[in-house]
Amino acid sequence: MMQDDHSAPDEGIDGINLRFDLIELETFLAVADLGSFSAAAKKMHVSQPSVTNRVQRLEAMLKTKLVERTTRRVTPTPEGEELARRARLALQGLRELLTDFHARAAASKMRTVIATTPMLAAVVLPQLIQSFRQAYPSIQIQVRDLQYEAVLATLEAGQADLAVSAFDGDSSKLHFEPLAREPMLVVLPKAHPLAGAQDITLEQLADLPLMLLDRYALLQTRLSAELARRGLTLSTIQHATNVGTVLGLVDAGLGATFLPRYMAQRYSLESRATLNVPEIDLSRNFGILVREKADLNLASTLFLDHLRAHFATTLHAGQT
Repeated sequence: MMQDDHSAPDEGIDGINLRFDLIELETFLAVADLGSFSAAAKKMHVSQPSVTNRVQRLEAMLKTKLVERTTRRVTPTPEGEELARRARLALQGLRELLTDFHARAAASKMRTVIATTPMLAAVVLPQLIQSFRQAYPSIQIQVRDLQYEAVLATLEAGQADLAVSAFDGDSSKLHFEPLAREPMLVVLPKAHPLAGAQDITLEQLADLPLMLLDRYALLQTRLSAELARRGLTLSTIQHATNVGTVLGLVDAGLGATFLPRYMAQRYSLESRATLNVPEIDLSRNFGILVREKADLNLASTLFLDHLRAHFATTLHAGQT
């Protein structure tokens, strides 16, 4: 703590004045160790009067004589010996504390936390993380796979550095950078009469019971608006949070659902078929979300650049 020579002393812990510079303590230890003001001045790279002034300020603050001066040598008083012993322990503890904080700060620059949805975490991110680690093996990446709303909330709360997700909304707290546009496909049972076709019309779609994921509210709005423009309405709509639940309903023959192409084709087993809807564009933008004015660490910045370069090709790899 810095002290102006002309300022009034502050009362610190339990009424004790603690206003002094650590350099004064280090200078006193140099004098005690070397037994000389001139030797201490040489070690500290300051003038001898500066060393004398520092020790005198420390003595004045402690109201205790710390050294005895003779023509040949400077020796600590008993109180000076006690101060030297305790000061060495205190300074060592402080150095260890500072080293620990510096190590944590350095480590935080080499780690990034990514929030994303379960399917992206399972299908797309593993390949991206693998290729990233080949270039930056010392950087740690923690993936938090969450439901869509939790992804946004986690990022807004600062519990993740960035998010990888589709984003249909508008947020004053988040900035979205689209990296790929993904068409939405209809998924229905392979036993369904329409399963053999490549496309499905809106008129045919209107007659199908639909099971939609909760996060596809905007898709439902756009689809309903286009159907209404054509004098059509959706027959029935059910909602679910998890992909597994929706696909279970599809497999039971209870209707159809919409999924992004990368997800639909991954889940297009022998029991399911996927169809395009050419009469309406229901594509979703996938990309990166960060907090507005976020100060990203080095690890996050490097992974962000990696996503910009490789996300789209990784997302679309193997699609037909």
